[in-house]
Amino acid sequence: MTTEDHDRSNAPQKSLLRSVLRWTLLATVGLLVGLVGLLLARPESLLFYPSPHLANTPDDIGWDYESVEITTEDGETLSAWYLPAAPGGALEQLPWVVLYCHGNGGNIGGRMGVLTGLRALGLSVLIFDYRGYGHSSGRPTVAGTRLDVLAAWRYLVDERGYEPSEIVMWGRSLGGAVAIDQAARVTEAGMPPAALVVESSFTSTLDIGRELYPWLPVGWFGRKLDYPSRERIGEVTAPVLLAHSPDDDLIPAEHGQALREAAAAGSALRVEFVELGGGHNDGHLSELDHLDAVAGFLQPGT
Repeated sequence: MTTEDHDRSNAPQKSLLRSVLRWTLLATVGLLVGLVGLLLARPESLLFYPSPHLANTPDDIGWDYESVEITTEDGETLSAWYLPAAPGGALEQLPWVVLYCHGNGGNIGGRMGVLTGLRALGLSVLIFDYRGYGHSSGRPTVAGTRLDVLAAWRYLVDERGYEPSEIVMWGRSLGGAVAIDQAARVTEAGMPPAALVVESSFTSTLDIGRELYPWLPVGWFGRKLDYPSRERIGEVTAPVLLAHSPDDDLIPAEHGQALREAAAAGSALRVEFVELGGGHNDGHLSELDHLDAVAGFLQPGT
């Protein structure tokens, strides 16, 4: 076979290869454009991971509690549990309640361990699911979580008769950002909480988003996705307790330290810090090992 015959026989193969590569490239570009378009339309998919199924309830443990429904300003119905104070806790003399904001995954049914620790403090607890989580209606959004925690706060004040100064805002991970925002808002309204407790949380959604998804234009999502916690925590006048693990494998410890510095430089009556252990889903401030530190922080006059 001559060189010219060999070239002719390879021509269809080269043409087919070029066609496959071209269509593969076009499909990849189309997929990326579609993904970015979806994220621009619904950036919450990067942030919220709800589950509709409640794996556990306080009934499984035999705790005294009430299952309640809370209506938000925009008409969503939130599922929540109110647990009255258990006797024998270190703070049982205080008529306070913890308003607990959980993280971005699952629902309240996966927080039995947290509730065990909170009940050991001797305080009442209200834990609720954001819209779209568990049995709560709606779809989760940043703006929606602000309405959700506000509705939970109003439930405690209007339905349960608590004074704002008897409510401890407590949040973990994404819930820490929700708690910070609510504490700042009620402080601005002249109704500061008894205290703010934040564990394993971030300086802002956009900051942690850029670290976790460096290939995405996170900044494009702007206010639709952001909790500016580092800015907001400085507005809180109540005592602030922060906790973070140096081994956190999701939200680096630098975020906890930055929040601590922002709170100390702000208006907080006092700021304390507890070092947790383990990865992001391992170390919890509500564990029994840390409850003495929490109780000491919450004691009036300390």
